[in-house]
Amino acid sequence: MSDSPVESVPPMDGGLAPVSIGLTELDPIADVEAKATKNRSKVGGVRPSALLYTSGIGATVDLPHLSVMPHGLDAWQRYYDRRPGGADVIVEPRLLGLVQAHLGDHVAQLRKAPWAPDIPGGFGEDALDLGIPARVFPQWLRCTGCNLLAPVSHPIFEFKNVLKFRPDQAQFIHKDCKGWSVAAKGKGKAPARKGREQMAVPARYLIACVNGHIDEFPYAAWVHRGKACSKAKIPQLRMREWKSNLGPDVQIICLSCDASRGMLEATGPKAGSKLPKCRGRHAHLDAFYTCDEPGKLMMLGAANQWFASTVGLLALPRDEAATVADLLPVLQGLPPEVMASATTKEALAGFRGWAGSLTGSDLFGAVTDDVLWEAIQALKGGGATSSGAMSTDPGDILIPEWLVLTDEEKYTKHSGSVDFRAVRRQVPASLAPLVTEVVAVEKLKKVNAFVGFTRIDALDRIDDSKNRVAPLTRSGRPTWVPATEDRGEGFFLQFDEAGVLAWEEKILQLDVWETYRKAHELNFKRRTSRTADSSIDPDSRFPAPRYWAIHTLSHLMIRQAAMSSGYGSASLTERIYAWRPDEDRPAAAGLLITTTASDSEGTLGGLVDLSRPERLAALVHEAVRRGGRCSSDPVCSHRRPRGKEDFLHGAACHFCLFVSETSCERTNRFLDRRLLLDLMVDPEIATPALLDPILGH
Repeated sequence: MSDSPVESVPPMDGGLAPVSIGLTELDPIADVEAKATKNRSKVGGVRPSALLYTSGIGATVDLPHLSVMPHGLDAWQRYYDRRPGGADVIVEPRLLGLVQAHLGDHVAQLRKAPWAPDIPGGFGEDALDLGIPARVFPQWLRCTGCNLLAPVSHPIFEFKNVLKFRPDQAQFIHKDCKGWSVAAKGKGKAPARKGREQMAVPARYLIACVNGHIDEFPYAAWVHRGKACSKAKIPQLRMREWKSNLGPDVQIICLSCDASRGMLEATGPKAGSKLPKCRGRHAHLDAFYTCDEPGKLMMLGAANQWFASTVGLLALPRDEAATVADLLPVLQGLPPEVMASATTKEALAGFRGWAGSLTGSDLFGAVTDDVLWEAIQALKGGGATSSGAMSTDPGDILIPEWLVLTDEEKYTKHSGSVDFRAVRRQVPASLAPLVTEVVAVEKLKKVNAFVGFTRIDALDRIDDSKNRVAPLTRSGRPTWVPATEDRGEGFFLQFDEAGVLAWEEKILQLDVWETYRKAHELNFKRRTSRTADSSIDPDSRFPAPRYWAIHTLSHLMIRQAAMSSGYGSASLTERIYAWRPDEDRPAAAGLLITTTASDSEGTLGGLVDLSRPERLAALVHEAVRRGGRCSSDPVCSHRRPRGKEDFLHGAACHFCLFVSETSCERTNRFLDRRLLLDLMVDPEIATPALLDPILGH
């Protein structure tokens, strides 16, 4: 809390060094279990996937009557301890290795959120199913009746949350609100009315900085221009708002000394000199750190207040035999009680069954006793070492998936596993000139992990600068991170490499392609934060022509599949495998369209059914037919960046190509119908179409 006691702490080896931390640990259900209050601790709920993308650690979660911030991982353990069986662990070595590449080898587990189903009775009644600890933030409230402004700890506010099945009614109230007339002070205003309860809502102004810190707006210091109130030690404040031609005019008024100051000063061109420097507060950790960055005004719920940093990949079966190095990250992810059951080499049968049921794979059943026991001993003896830092490059992450999906022997061999089943389908004759393989992925699992967040700038604007990612624990060295697993289905298309490469070589020689490259370079320099790593070459982030064309086809197919698969377009996602050959990886040209759900049963098969030859041919041809026209043509079909324009698409817009951001892996960038289809355009921007062999041109 903003006014909670703090204490200094010594530096932490190898991690962050908070200047001060709160003395009181966050434990929302302690009073409930002690029956010290009638209020209930549960104030709302979010889906597990929301904890990774929209409402995770450090974000402000808007509830009907208040706003809360999920706390850092330090406060989660007590909730795992209350759950029968402890934490649910996701065992996926590739994802764990990817997380370790981002955060360090000290991360040993991927955990699901500490959720448990309702259990009748029990201590605190609803305490057991409480999942994520959160604190009220911001902690300055405004009364909706009199606009009184005060911190949540002020005695005039009272918290009410007494309805067991209506956590949405949790709210703060101003117990004795007398409206505006309370400040009349004999100036001819109406007499004070009888006091009554009025709801208090979060005050909407905050202070943030580019290092991920966020703090309360200093209302008292602001209205008194950095000085103390001359009339009261704890001044009484009010927030008043008028509408004007320039937008809302908000005034902060001190009722104790009649001082006032408008919030427009905090938003003008000279606001930087008037706002305070950042205090280095990580509200989600209840700790302060050293920070020299200037403070920036932030509105509650602003789009740039919180950007999640997540990593994810497809959980695919292994083909080669597991080694000790392969087993170590899997063993590290197992609960301690499972590892304790492995007492001797001769008694590994029970351990294999227990570990296998938790991981949902046959890894422990296939490995030999010698290799398994050696890995267990290495882990217990502290000899576990990393098998090498995993690359965080998105292209490198896709290579194992590409190698499995393009090898019929591999995906057929492992199609009997719990979370993966793939079947080769016949390529429709009308698509055969360009499409070489069609794979129906009847079962798949996608695993995702949360590694931190940024403020003000999204991660792709800071060039993956790790020092800008806010920590998940006070020490900055988490031993586990939140993760989710989603099950679903999809279909995969592989394109003829020779045909794609020949077409691509033609595109690279065109002036219009050079226009795109220069626009990307300009966009990269303009959109990238000034605090980012300036040594990265913009061209290394510029995708090849094949990516643009296959990405465009993916969008057309997603829009068309939504018409006949039974899933909305927002629930369909793409995975593009498109890169030119180099020394480190073979060429790739393919796409995977999937739909996943957090339910353990996965999805219903509507998308896989579209991979049948007769339906796939109709899907592609109808998608292409629709993509050949746009209600914005010829403006859309002739679009390209000119001069100082830096948009990252050509003939593409909301009418013809854009999809939901939950579906597109590149936020609707790197799209152009001209590269895919033979559009009627001016000769200077015309390009060969990748689908010409299919279209018969």
